[in-house]
Order: sequence, then structure tokens, then C-alpha cells
Amino acid sequence: MTALRYRMDPLAAPFKFAKQGDFVKDMTKQKRSLGFVLEINRETKMMYVRFPKIKKDAWIMWTNYGQYYVV
Repeated sequence: MTALRYRMDPLAAPFKFAKQGDFVKDMTKQKRSLGFVLEINRETKMMYVRFPKIKKDAWIMWTNYGQYYVV
């Protein structure tokens, strides 16, 4: 039996993770609209996303618990 290289969070399992270059739709109450993933830091499990409509960049948690949708 093959051992898993990392443990998958069961709450994040049904959601797709974003990759660098993906567009993500923010589903939080902050309503930041559509963003573009510029960078992913796997050590901190955060991703740097640019939201052109509101002209802001933000660090967002990369582990997807439903707070963003990969377009």
C-alpha cells in the first residue's frame, strides 16, 4: 500500500485547490470578486491573489474550505 506524502484535510477534500495562474472567485463576505493567483507559498499555505476590479492584492489561505472557487 502506498503511503500518502501529506495528509489531506477531510474538510478541504471536496474543493479544488488553485494553482499559480488560475482565476479564483472569492466566496467570502468580503466580496472581492474575481482574482488572479500570482504566487503560492506552500510553507505558509497562503496564495497571493490580485483583484483587478477593486485594485487590491491579498494573501488568501490556499487550503480551500469553500472560501474560493477555481474558475
